[in-house]
Amino acid sequence: MSYDIQLFHIQTMHNYENSNDEEFFEHVENFTAFSQDQFDVLKASLLNYDYEVIRTDDDALHFKKSDDESSVVAYLTRYAIYFSASFNQEDSFEISMTASDFTDTGEFAKYDPQLGECEF
Repeated sequence: MSYDIQLFHIQTMHNYENSNDEEFFEHVENFTAFSQDQFDVLKASLLNYDYEVIRTDDDALHFKKSDDESSVVAYLTRYAIYFSASFNQEDSFEISMTASDFTDTGEFAKYDPQLGECEF
């Protein structure tokens, strides 16, 4: 079992709040893509937070927290960052706070799928 947090372009979350679609997050066409600058800033931010790239796919960068004890992973796509951690307090706190920090610019919004709550 894992704890998950997602970070989206703020417009994606505004669209979600104005939608009645219960499967909103299942359809990528509902998402606003990050600009290249935003993508680059998010990648650099993850690296600054001691995440390391462990794999690159055509559509995603896969990160792992560099601490060997950590279960934290993150997947950066053109539309979102998907954070995941085991259900231990330290790792869950890590991904929640990291995503919250990324909302400080006003460009991104955090979504907690367990609670169905957004943070702008």
